[in-house]
Amino acid sequence: MSTSAPGTAFRERLIEVLGHAPTAGQQRAAMALERLLGTTKERTALVLKGYAGTGKTTLVGALVKVLASAGRPVVLLAPTGRAAKVLSAYAGRPASTIHRRIYRAADEEDGYVGMQVAAHRDRGALFIVDEASMIGRQGGGDGAFGGRDLLHDLFEHIFSVEGTRVLLIGDPAQLPPVGSDQSPALDQKELQAFGVVAGVVELTEVVRQATGSGILTNATALRSILAEERPQPRFVTGFDDVIRTDGHDLQDALETAYAQDGDDEVCLICRSNKRAYQYSQQVRARIHGYEEELCSGDRLMVVKNDYFWAGQNGKPELIANGEQFVVSRVHAVEERYGLRFADITVRWWNGAEERELEVKVMLDVLSIDAPSLPMPRLRLLRESIFNSYSAPTKGARMKQLKKDAFAQALQVKYAYAVTAHKAQGGQWNTVFVDQGYVTEEMIDREYVRWLYTAITRASQRLFLLNFHPRFWGGED
Repeated sequence: MSTSAPGTAFRERLIEVLGHAPTAGQQRAAMALERLLGTTKERTALVLKGYAGTGKTTLVGALVKVLASAGRPVVLLAPTGRAAKVLSAYAGRPASTIHRRIYRAADEEDGYVGMQVAAHRDRGALFIVDEASMIGRQGGGDGAFGGRDLLHDLFEHIFSVEGTRVLLIGDPAQLPPVGSDQSPALDQKELQAFGVVAGVVELTEVVRQATGSGILTNATALRSILAEERPQPRFVTGFDDVIRTDGHDLQDALETAYAQDGDDEVCLICRSNKRAYQYSQQVRARIHGYEEELCSGDRLMVVKNDYFWAGQNGKPELIANGEQFVVSRVHAVEERYGLRFADITVRWWNGAEERELEVKVMLDVLSIDAPSLPMPRLRLLRESIFNSYSAPTKGARMKQLKKDAFAQALQVKYAYAVTAHKAQGGQWNTVFVDQGYVTEEMIDREYVRWLYTAITRASQRLFLLNFHPRFWGGED
């Protein structure tokens, strides 16, 4: 299959399908896409940076339609299941998580299921990777993903076949990956280190359709002060989709939101895991009437990559950090090795199908302040389990450990309220954003990036919760 694009006809068709007069940035992006699809050079990419409301999603949706009508293969990828769901919705075709697409299980010599970069046969395909600002250099977690360089593996997969090209889409105002100062997948120099030649187009002009949105107007206002040494965020008022609220009105607002949108389209975003736990407990008790620590219908979020449990229930595949479960049944709760565990049945949408899994989870992780079980405590757990075995050799005991349900127990938190990093890549109809504990000295560029990331998770209604009067133009 030829990898060339049909010259200016492609650009004209793209703008036609866009359905409105393009911004100057969208015009530049269309020209850059034309060059990307027409080049004969291998290992080429385009980085499309776009802020909230600048029309990158409509542009990509039009691009997918144009390429599909021309018979050119397109592969849609995103870092998390929620992000893949959002991408699929606006592109109008299935999308996959990056991990699910690029990795395959591989049996290692000691019997442990590891993973390797998968081959593909999509010659000439354009790989569209959304929410690329979230992609770090580390795959995350230990076990099968310990030490993996996710960005390296992504390019190894994509460019293993001739004629492939990649479009990396991201919002530079959002939070970078945990532990990073910047988003490497959006950085030309970082990409050059992988032998990838990338052009960059940045969309900054807000499209006309976004000007009536209070959510996008406030996102644009926050973006405009990111370069300031001491930014002073102020919310723009007068919009029906942005609502100021406090703890006194929260209960009524939550009840209305859950009744209107349902469990899957409401999220509360806060600054800390401790606060997320407190809000989640409030939702569980007051909205759903849950009294036990885990109940049928509970929504959980995985907080550490896992490659063990899907394989115990059929086909091995990654259950990624940030994926969500719905609890179907709670079978048993027990305490072992100084921690508490529960055996549960969950429903999990893996991006292609809903799977039912029997898993063991660590209950202690639900309430701890840390994002997941601290590594010293995890090592202690595994040492205790390892030392309980009677196998004669260390190798035999290690093999047992890697298949031990307690050692491999899933780490989960409630999914009703989450931190901004955990919410990143997702969108919900209604989002509540809690100011959290913030002094005037703590309001800096990183706080503005956090606030921008949080409020742009909302697609229809944004509740700004407990924000100081200064954010609304007051002084007290």
